[in-house]
Amino acid sequence: MSMSVSGFNAASLVSSTPTLATSSGQPQTPAEKAKAAADAAKAAQQQLLDEVKRKGLYAWAQEQKFEALKAKIRAQILQEKGLTEEGLAGMDQTSRTSMETAIQEEITRRIKDVMKTELEGKAHADAKAGKP
Repeated sequence: MSMSVSGFNAASLVSSTPTLATSSGQPQTPAEKAKAAADAAKAAQQQLLDEVKRKGLYAWAQEQKFEALKAKIRAQILQEKGLTEEGLAGMDQTSRTSMETAIQEEITRRIKDVMKTELEGKAHADAKAGKP
């Protein structure tokens, strides 16, 4: 039995609460938003898991480490040049392309230097230990 007060019917209000949707069809209720976010997180997690399976855990971890190193070096180079990502994005196309090329070349040079130093250090340590 539904209770009505001055034409206000609570049962009909609850059962007929409209679900608003944007023109793009995205859910508007908090429950639908939470479900959509959970589904997106689950899909992203599955994609990451598939990538790890395809590459192998060690290779994937090495790639992540390498990408983090590149990002760190890029941030250092931008700081040295007095730039930010936003400032770089605001440049005209020619200047930005030129700057991006210079940054990539510097990243490559620095990574080669780090790798060379590590290999020389390892070779020196192995030679000291009598290893070939």
